[in-house]
Amino acid sequence: MRIILWLVLGVLVILALKKKARDMQSRAYQSRSEMGPASAPSAAPAHTVKDAEDMVSCAHCQLYVPVSDAVLRGELHFCSVAHADQHTH
Repeated sequence: MRIILWLVLGVLVILALKKKARDMQSRAYQSRSEMGPASAPSAAPAHTVKDAEDMVSCAHCQLYVPVSDAVLRGELHFCSVAHADQHTH
């Protein structure tokens, strides 16, 4: 009879600890969602897939840069004006 009492007590303690952990996790999730996505540590970056941009390789050093930042000379892309000038001279 004593063993059954200890087993029941152990099961109750385990269930209480699981419930407390679940409540703490729920509170943490709620507080993160109330703070907004920018302040949550595991929040996704502020940009979206729509903001993605094609990357091109510099014809001089092979460094990848966004198309909008690349210097275009003829059909070649460069990471800077200096590399574009070095390639043409």
